[in-house]
Amino acid sequence: MKSGFIIWYESCSSDLEAIGITDISLDEILLISRATMRWSKFLPVGVLMAQGRAIPMPVLPPSTTNVTISLGSSSPDLLRRAVPTGLVITHCTTPGIVALTFDDGPYIYTSQLLDTLASYSPPIRATFFVNGANWVSGIDDESTPYPSILRRMLSEGHQIASHTWSHLDLTTASTAQRVEQVTRLEDVLQRVVGVKPRYIRPPYASCENGCLEDLEGMGLHVVNFDVDTKDYENDSEAAIQVSVEKFNNELGSNPQTDSAIVLSHDVHRWTVERLVGEMVATIRARGFGTGTVGECLGDPESGWYA
Repeated sequence: MKSGFIIWYESCSSDLEAIGITDISLDEILLISRATMRWSKFLPVGVLMAQGRAIPMPVLPPSTTNVTISLGSSSPDLLRRAVPTGLVITHCTTPGIVALTFDDGPYIYTSQLLDTLASYSPPIRATFFVNGANWVSGIDDESTPYPSILRRMLSEGHQIASHTWSHLDLTTASTAQRVEQVTRLEDVLQRVVGVKPRYIRPPYASCENGCLEDLEGMGLHVVNFDVDTKDYENDSEAAIQVSVEKFNNELGSNPQTDSAIVLSHDVHRWTVERLVGEMVATIRARGFGTGTVGECLGDPESGWYA
């Protein structure tokens, strides 16, 4: 008997049996309506949690207090490890992890941020959704500090992910522009650090009008967030307290069930100089761990890059 997740899915016994789930009587697994799902087949727990449609045990709707399920030997890895494409991920699938993410860099404050993250015991691993030409240009120009900063991110265990080449709104972009925004950054990152990210955050958290389909066609996991610090609105010594309080109010309090993907930016001084320290203090006071987006989605490091 396995335990840990609740799903809702209807009329799926044959699909569940196909991956080794038998004796369905719904103690660990609920069902999700086919009408809400893109494909008429079973979706792994990781997919549903990423969509906010699955929740960790022991939370149970009142109508499911006396139901059980058995899992075949082949299913646990499938259930826990799959990271979807073709949808926007906003939630971790691993309770107890807070994934700190930083958009728009690298920039002049990024080295200081890396120093701060490395100063903790154990060091904090974050996710950097980087641009090729946004606040700076020439992230592959060895006469600038930025190639070394990118290599340091990788060597210190952080996850490098895509935020497109020039921060173009992918909702209003054409398919050709979307491909160019992704592949141009991929080519530079491959040359500088030797990896091509499989994870992307669309600029402005905006991905409509065929954007998801185009990114799915490129094999990319689209990740937004469920806690937005709004640090980009509060980049001053006094105003950053608004972001601190917003984070404290929106982060859950129970690491047995709660988690978060947090949006902030390494291009803002007061994010680096104050907000990060305040967030880490709250995270640790509430008993949470930290990790990359890949880790909070149960994806091994081998899955982060092409």
